[in-house]
Amino acid sequence: MNLWHLEVFREVMHSSSATMAARNLGRTQPAISASISGLEQDIGYALFERKNGRLHPVPEAHYLMAEAEEILARVGAVERSMKDTAGLSPNQLRIASMPIVAEFLMPRLISQFIKEHPMTRFQVSSANSFRVYEQISAQQFDVGLAEISVGCDLVHVDSIEVDCICALPANSHLVDRPYLTPKDLDGLPFGTFLKTHAIAKALTSAFAEADAHFNVQFEMQNAASQYSLVSSGVAYSLFSPLSAWIFKQTHINPDSIVFLPFQPIIPYPLGILTPAHKSLSRLAQTFVAELKNEIDGVLIDIVADWSIKSTPQQF
Repeated sequence: MNLWHLEVFREVMHSSSATMAARNLGRTQPAISASISGLEQDIGYALFERKNGRLHPVPEAHYLMAEAEEILARVGAVERSMKDTAGLSPNQLRIASMPIVAEFLMPRLISQFIKEHPMTRFQVSSANSFRVYEQISAQQFDVGLAEISVGCDLVHVDSIEVDCICALPANSHLVDRPYLTPKDLDGLPFGTFLKTHAIAKALTSAFAEADAHFNVQFEMQNAASQYSLVSSGVAYSLFSPLSAWIFKQTHINPDSIVFLPFQPIIPYPLGILTPAHKSLSRLAQTFVAELKNEIDGVLIDIVADWSIKSTPQQF
């Protein structure tokens, strides 16, 4: 069995005629008939009944048709990807990332990277995590940074261990605590991501296990809106250290929010994504390594510059 046999088979299934299939494929009718015969010999049974000059598929042919469509679609995707890749410069990197990282952290990393690799050309896409998964799985981009969602066979995920931290107004009575727990925040107004978000789900479970009231007063789709609420003194929230670092770097009044560790630990589902069935170029491998180092550096900055204490092992 070969791909050409499957292409001929698919065309005959669509047209129910070897003559019509030959015309559509630019081949002779005997060549089409020979391909079908060869396919039937390979699988060990007839695929069509020949009646009144037409080819009528047997039941097994419909099953094979579904398989053939999937195989040919995958082959087509690989061919398109190879053509796209062939048109790329060996010094080009295509990066897809969540908006807040693409806009603030990625430029800093790229500016450092370009010093060591001055010939590198970058294409950077800003998209939500679901879209980043799509772009990486389709091999439209080389490297992605996104919140980890459901598994995908077409995407390799390198998880990054990042624990969420609590954001509270600078005038809160809790700012001197070494860390915060659901009991500390019992009944206080919270701003969170939508209830389907991993952080919101984890907070709901943590408060329930602590028998504390999780007072969700504000549900927001993005971190910026939540930061505005905390900065204004009307809510508490939980964020990834990355977004907290970006807030401190970019906000007009960064001292309006204090960040403290949160117990129990709630991991932030962050991952570096790469195509599962495509080898990374040496340049992309170097970029991924430096991206990890940059994220590690951000975490160190949080602890060193903001005096966030290490979370205790027991409490």
